[in-house]
Amino acid sequence: MQIPKKLINALLSISFLSLSIFFRKIALSLISDRFYLILCFMIFANLTLFLNLILSQKEWLEKIKKISWSEIRLSIFAGSFLFAFYALATLGLDLTTSINYSFISRSTLIFTILLAYFFLGERLNWEKVLLMFTFFIGIYMISTEGKRITFQFGDLLILSGTFFFSAFAILQKKMCKNLTPDVICWTITFNGTIAAIILSLLLKVNIFPLYRNGLFWVMLAGAAEALAVLYVNKTTIISTVTYYSMMSMLTPILNIFLGIIFLSEPLTVLQIIGGTILIASGILVQKFRV
Repeated sequence: MQIPKKLINALLSISFLSLSIFFRKIALSLISDRFYLILCFMIFANLTLFLNLILSQKEWLEKIKKISWSEIRLSIFAGSFLFAFYALATLGLDLTTSINYSFISRSTLIFTILLAYFFLGERLNWEKVLLMFTFFIGIYMISTEGKRITFQFGDLLILSGTFFFSAFAILQKKMCKNLTPDVICWTITFNGTIAAIILSLLLKVNIFPLYRNGLFWVMLAGAAEALAVLYVNKTTIISTVTYYSMMSMLTPILNIFLGIIFLSEPLTVLQIIGGTILIASGILVQKFRV
């Protein structure tokens, strides 16, 4: 049986995203300056994508020169939205619990499906509504272990961040008509990095603090995030934004395994049930051909 290419790309993106979250979680415990962490994270992600562009694309400089002004404008907005997501999500995590963060950050599924319906013309039917419902049941069990969610100000920051991520995904899809995924991802993260640098200068962030151990983990997180963004684009260019958004709900499953193996985090029965629901939902995504 031949595995669909969009499924392979989605799973690769999810794997790199899980690694990025895992590395960032370690970096957060080592770096106290959050703006410095966000800035370095964006820089390393952009450098990774630039290196990938040079190695994978022949005449890469000529392809960059051929980017139209309309595509440049889209990439500026998309990059700014991506940076806003990273900034708001990281700051929100400081003000709320990890349980709330894990659950609320998955609201990208709702935002993405709605934005794709209005701006990309992707269809919205009962299968998608059913899948959204089952995904959130699984996410709730994994993230909260059945515990109650108490909303705080940090949760609003995370919720705002997830909206910006969904908007970034929509704009990235609109750029897929004439540009290759490698060029798209680099231009978007480049503009996001520029936005991060400008904000850091305005806030007078010290860009040379002594966080040697933390910087190593930020570098790994940035590289993993870059590859995750790249495969997001490779997925959406041959499928839909909704498809990737639903498949990305499988991310917590990989993070559970990383947490158990490397961080000695416990695994409960409810988390196992939630993981099973997520896997079943992922299979249904393929069956319904979302």
